[in-house]
Amino acid sequence: MNQNYYTVLEVNPSATAIEIKAAYKRLARQYHPDKHQGNSLFEEKFKEVNQAYQVLSDEKKRALYDWQLQYLLTQLRAMQQTQYQTQVRTREPATYAERHYRNIPRRQFQRKDLKIVIGIFVGIIIASLLVKLLMDHITGMSNYRAAVQYIKAEQWSRAHSLLTKTIYFKPNFADAYSRRAQIEMNIYENYPAAISDLNEAIQKTKQPAAELFYDKGRCYEKLRRDTLAETQMTRAIQVNQVYAPAYFERGMIRATFLNTYPQAIQDFSSFLKLPRTDVNKRSEALLYRGYCYYLLGKPDKALPDYQLALTNKAQNGRLLYLIGKAYYDLDRKAEACEFFTEAYKKAMLRLLTTYISIVKLR
Repeated sequence: MNQNYYTVLEVNPSATAIEIKAAYKRLARQYHPDKHQGNSLFEEKFKEVNQAYQVLSDEKKRALYDWQLQYLLTQLRAMQQTQYQTQVRTREPATYAERHYRNIPRRQFQRKDLKIVIGIFVGIIIASLLVKLLMDHITGMSNYRAAVQYIKAEQWSRAHSLLTKTIYFKPNFADAYSRRAQIEMNIYENYPAAISDLNEAIQKTKQPAAELFYDKGRCYEKLRRDTLAETQMTRAIQVNQVYAPAYFERGMIRATFLNTYPQAIQDFSSFLKLPRTDVNKRSEALLYRGYCYYLLGKPDKALPDYQLALTNKAQNGRLLYLIGKAYYDLDRKAEACEFFTEAYKKAMLRLLTTYISIVKLR
């Protein structure tokens, strides 16, 4: 036990990968055969250093070696603590006449012996599986922690690769699937792959969060599979009845794609009742709820929502035009004309600004 890979590299068993690499470089330069005119002693020493580095530089090999080293150390200590006792004679050795010889009976292989052999093999297999599971867990978690750091640094390709390795070693790790789905959805725009990962995350979680169903619904929305998107938003709301983003997105799907305006109005109303929602989203919800009222032939109910949306955000031509249309349908021509004029001015100003930008680019 005095000589092991750590002592060969002259490092502590707790040394980091960087320290091990530095020690290897130092000793490789020191014992390299080219520096000692092919001296066989230095050549053997160089081989020992290289062999030690090949094991300790690999994370899985090092963990297995540490486990074996600890096991051998435990066995050695147990042997050292064993008390050897000298044989105690209770009588004089037997005389020649007293001694006689006989054949030693051969022991037959019994069923009990077979059970012992089978038990030993089963124990070895179970121990091997436990070691593999432990190593897979350690490697998987190491890859996952590194992936989280790369996500914070916005190094998406490396993070995606490490999350894939994490899933290989820990195929039931739901967080790895959900984080990889975020990259596939928001960075790569690979929505089918994101849906596949979100399905895995949902299946491998006892109580899936509303965010998982919401993200899945957003992917279906991008793929224009509107009914499936609506279903996922509904599941998100069933999991968390105060999850505001799901109400807003389901309202938008119903208002703009499915044309189910009464249900869209209910969703926007539920969203607006929830506290601490985004100001811009509130303005959008008011605008679309008002527009749904208008499409249902209720311009009188559309106007209050339009006006609230107008106070919450900067004036824009679309909103001014919608207010003018509502006034026009209510036979309030003067107000309608006023808002149509404002909408026209906004549109002309926007066209002029765009034209000036194009001229400057030329």
